[in-house]
Amino acid sequence: MPDFEAGLYDSGRHTADMAVEAVGNDPERFAHLLNICFTSSYPLNMRSARVIELSCEKNPALILPYLDEVIEKIAVSTNGGVRRGFLKTLANLVDFRLLKDNGTLLQLSFDWLASAKEPISVRYYCITLIEKMCVYEPDLIPEFRSLLEFSLPESSPGFQNKALKTLKRLPKS
Repeated sequence: MPDFEAGLYDSGRHTADMAVEAVGNDPERFAHLLNICFTSSYPLNMRSARVIELSCEKNPALILPYLDEVIEKIAVSTNGGVRRGFLKTLANLVDFRLLKDNGTLLQLSFDWLASAKEPISVRYYCITLIEKMCVYEPDLIPEFRSLLEFSLPESSPGFQNKALKTLKRLPKS
């Protein structure tokens, strides 16, 4: 097993890419890295979350056995960077019908989107997650639309841009 703790000595892309290569398509190595992410402190937890994100871009199936566990862990994570990495992975790569309980992820996404205290990057991926869930649950659209409209004045220009583009794509009720 590679020594990921020693190998993730910085946050550089080259270091992350080397760790992704070490993970490869090995589920055991992926599980080990996932454990590091949720048991280590900053900055190692954030660096390992980045490697997990990049590994999943190459092989999305690696995270499938851990989806529900990941959602439970990000719910209590205090590191915005760790949450952002997993939210990005979930938003871009996961079919929500594979989750045992997508209601938990949906509620977390709504809560984090509504919180001005959350990092913009977390709120950004919450928009993507909720929009994708609206495809399967169109009854969510009015609440989602209201939350986006409510959040616009207090947000950064990048967040406003994402919210406005999403609002345009949402069907009118």
